[in-house]
Amino acid sequence: MKRMKNDNDGVDRISELPECLIRQIMSYLSPAEVAQMLVVSKYWYSMRATYRQLHYSQFVYHPPSILRFIVDLALRRVLREKSDLQLFSIQLISKTAYPDLDNWLRTLTLKIGVKMLDLDIQVLCGLYTLPQLVFFSKTLRILKLRCCILDQPLSLFRSLRKLDLDRCRIKLPIILNKGDCPLLEEFVFCCCTGFDVVIHIFDLPKLHTVKIAESGPINELVVSCQSIQSFIIVDKFSAPLSVIDINGCHHLKLLHLQSCNMTDTQFHHLLSKLPLLEELYVFHCYTLEKIKISNPRIKTLVVSLECRTSLKIVEIAATNLKIFFFLSYPFNESQCRIKVANCCSGLETLVLCNYFATERAIQNLISKFSLLENLWLIGFPNLQRIRIPNPQLKRLHLVGCFKLKAVKVDGPNLCEFCYIGHESPKFSVSDMEASGGLRSEHSTSSFWRGRLRKMLYDIVGVSEERLALMILKSVSCPPS
Repeated sequence: MKRMKNDNDGVDRISELPECLIRQIMSYLSPAEVAQMLVVSKYWYSMRATYRQLHYSQFVYHPPSILRFIVDLALRRVLREKSDLQLFSIQLISKTAYPDLDNWLRTLTLKIGVKMLDLDIQVLCGLYTLPQLVFFSKTLRILKLRCCILDQPLSLFRSLRKLDLDRCRIKLPIILNKGDCPLLEEFVFCCCTGFDVVIHIFDLPKLHTVKIAESGPINELVVSCQSIQSFIIVDKFSAPLSVIDINGCHHLKLLHLQSCNMTDTQFHHLLSKLPLLEELYVFHCYTLEKIKISNPRIKTLVVSLECRTSLKIVEIAATNLKIFFFLSYPFNESQCRIKVANCCSGLETLVLCNYFATERAIQNLISKFSLLENLWLIGFPNLQRIRIPNPQLKRLHLVGCFKLKAVKVDGPNLCEFCYIGHESPKFSVSDMEASGGLRSEHSTSSFWRGRLRKMLYDIVGVSEERLALMILKSVSCPPS
């Protein structure tokens, strides 16, 4: 400790960071944090003079004449000081600002060279036609558009690393080949429309994330890129899987399918083409009748059912599965069964929500996971007694088990027990002395939904916040 103190005495390690790294750090700071940082370090204060982010909203600067004056003044200052403009973000709620936006974009792309552009056009304004000069910008790295019309091919974006389109109208098919958008890393296409939603993406060397959500109806979607790691499809129009082809993404690690219209044969054929898949999310694919998972690389599996589901069985034989979520709507009469092979004993986190099964079936399912550490049982209104025979269990959460009378855990490692329901059940641990650090929490309050929200956000290994929200929606309300 003394040696470390002497080595760092009187040295400002932060100011010694490279200039490019300091600029990168500043890009993640909020305006309030930037203001605090400028007071602490004079060097960083001088750095701020050459690094700018401009954020404007017509909700704040109203009427349009005030917004025009503020933005014009800021852009003239950037030009005068010859500083780098990293981000220009603007939110518009009136069509009267469209001519001003044309002039600002001309200055930003031709004279300043902005790197990140975020145009948030509110729906009530009507769509804004993106100027052609934006497509030919050589400095633009990130482009985020909302409620815009794109009448030029997206292949003109030669310098983009991220393209995020939300509620835009595309007049031309999206065709990106190997020579187009060579730097593109992330492509997001949400709630967009067009005469024909046709998307072809082939061999983009750096593309790692693709999200196609609620855009359509999709007439043709073909993606073949070895570099893609994550692929998300949310199809509210339920286009048949025959028009969606992602078989060429052999290195895919995360696949999210929501509201996709596909048969069992099509679904399992798709999984067979993705040997490196590690995370699989299947949400509301109501035409599926059977899900069989045997890929040894899959570590996370989430299955969510809707009211009109046809799913009858989920068979799991994934040897490396660590996290399994099964979410169903309350009072769903589908009676979907879960069948787990003995090779899945390494599961660490199990969440069952509204899984209608007998007490014996639930105990038999839980007993297959000898290394289980986290267990959540949500929405079991008829469950009265349960015995958890898992010696490695550390966290046990029971939510919506309103008739539960007795809980027994055969394991000395339990450190957290949470019950949210009506009357607190009788709780016992086989080795209570070894579980001296047990933190027990019981709640019979009517405000249990807020408690459940906080609990679900603390689940280790679950990265998507929407997952917790969907679980909340699927849990039945306790009877009054």
